This record gives sequence, structure tokens and C-alpha cells, in this order.
Amino acid sequence: MNSVFFDLVLYLVLYFIGLNLKNNINIDRSMPILGFLMCLLWANASLADLEQSAQKETVKKETAQNKTAPRGLALGVSHRSYAFASFEDTKAKFAMDSTLLKLPLGKFDLGRSFFVPELAMRKTAFRFDNVDANNQEVYTLKAQLMVVTPTDDQWTRIIQVTPSLHTDLDAIDEDAFSLMGLAIWRFKSTDISTWTMGVGFSRLFGTYKPIPLLSYQYKIDQHIQLDVGFPMTKAEYRWQTDWSVYSSIAPVGGNWRYESQENERLNISYSSWIAATGIRYQIKPKLWATIEVGQSFARTLNLDADNQQNQDVGISDSPVIMMSFGFHP
Repeated sequence: MNSVFFDLVLYLVLYFIGLNLKNNINIDRSMPILGFLMCLLWANASLADLEQSAQKETVKKETAQNKTAPRGLALGVSHRSYAFASFEDTKAKFAMDSTLLKLPLGKFDLGRSFFVPELAMRKTAFRFDNVDANNQEVYTLKAQLMVVTPTDDQWTRIIQVTPSLHTDLDAIDEDAFSLMGLAIWRFKSTDISTWTMGVGFSRLFGTYKPIPLLSYQYKIDQHIQLDVGFPMTKAEYRWQTDWSVYSSIAPVGGNWRYESQENERLNISYSSWIAATGIRYQIKPKLWATIEVGQSFARTLNLDADNQQNQDVGISDSPVIMMSFGFHP
């Protein structure tokens, strides 16, 4: 609009000057009109500059707001691959691959609370070499039902119930089902720091058991966020709008029902920790591609976890690579 008005006024000024020269009219008598047109021209140009400055300032503010660390993957796919590593004191080797698909189903208001359902599926493949054991593919199917309730300006309560199935799809019985969940209270102590505390029930450490949750989140500045706690610690630095780097340490594990070669229904359990460093690139707003490299350590495996006489077997450390693509809110 300003551009059109600018062109129109400029055209009128040039036309008026040309008309005066053509008709040999004393231009001094026409100066008030010419001055008025020039003032309009100057005013419009000034307004255009102010508008551009305001737009630049808005972009700067939005850019600053968009440099906070992205949250975890909410919708998308990730794949993690582990290199072959030896079982303790043997020549047998073990490797893993894991693929996760997450699908949120929306966000619904429930009075002061809101309800967030989500579906997730993870496929985990165990591969063996130089050992008398079959490769296994197991699945984790979860329906996460989460209710978030802000109680005041500082406290938020989060209750999550997650019915889940852990199986190779052949051994499906009552031992393959779990009712996982967590109860969390979040306290915003300052504008840049938050405490989170609670308890969860899951198979994260190879068996179904309660897990304490405690973390402290601190925003060192607008671009750097530090989360220190159990079971996960992470530091992330979003140095540009579309680029972010992070380092983390977190547990990875599970427990699944499977059918052996002898048609026995057994439980396979796996437990480990991963220390990793990753880099993210934002393709579109909140749509990120991530690549991560790290090391898996403190690893154990048990192919008959229900048998009290069968001990966990240690596995040597292994390099890990992870790639993901999806939306991070």
C-alpha cells in the first residue's frame, strides 16, 4: 500500500514539474502545491521506514523467542543402531537396532486441565553372533494418556497412565501387558528455573518397577538450557534459530515376552546407559532433523529374566548412532 502511494505521489511531482516547464509558467507561484506534494512524499517514505523498522524489531523478537532449546520428539520417527560388542569373557557378540514411531492424538481441554493422548510403537531387534541363540525382534506398543493440571502460577501436576504391550507378537499373554505410568509435580521456582519431582512405573531398567524422578532445569541464558537429574541429564545450546547441539546421559532398556525355539514363553530383559552428543537442524518451524553419536555402557542382557537362577550377562561398551525426524514443540 505504501509502495503504491509512494509511486503515485512521485508521479504527481514529476508531472507537475514537467507541466510547468512545458507551459513556461513561473514555478515560484506553484511552490506551495509542489511543496505539499513533496511533504506527502517525505511523510510516506518516513512511514515506510518506520514500518520496516517495526517489522525488523518484530522479527528480532520472534527470532529471539525461537532460540530456546526444543523439547523432546512429539511426532515423528527415530532410529538407533548399536555396533556389535562382546559378551563378557566370551567370543559371542551382540548388536541391537531400535526404531521408534510417535503419534500424538491431540490436546483436549478438561476444565482447568488438559488431556494429551499419544500412541507409540518401538521395534527392537537383538542380533547374536558366535552364540547358540536366535535373533529376536520384539515390540513395545503404548497408549499414553496424560492429564496436565496447572494448580497455580508455580505448580503443575502431571498424571500419566500408559497401558502397554511388550512382546515378539507370538507370546501374547498377561505377562506381556503392563500398566505403566507416572505422577509428577513441577515447581517453577523462578522465571529461568524449574524443579520436577515424582515417581514412575516402567520397564526402563529391564524389570517392571518404580523409578524415582527428580530434575532441576535451569536456563543459563536464552539459548542454553541445562537439565540435571535422574534418570536423565542434558545440556542443550541453540546457537542459531535453525541449529542446536546437545549432550545427554540417559538409561535405555526394556523387558519383553518372547517365544523360544522350544516354544517356551520367556522374558528377555536389557538394561544400559547411553552418553551422547547430538546436533539438530530445523527444516521448518518445530520440524527438526537430528543426528546423535554416543557410547552405550553398563549393559546387561538376560534371555530368561523370569528364572531366578539365570543371571544377567554383561556386555562390553558399544558405539551408538541415532537419527530422528519429526516435530519438537
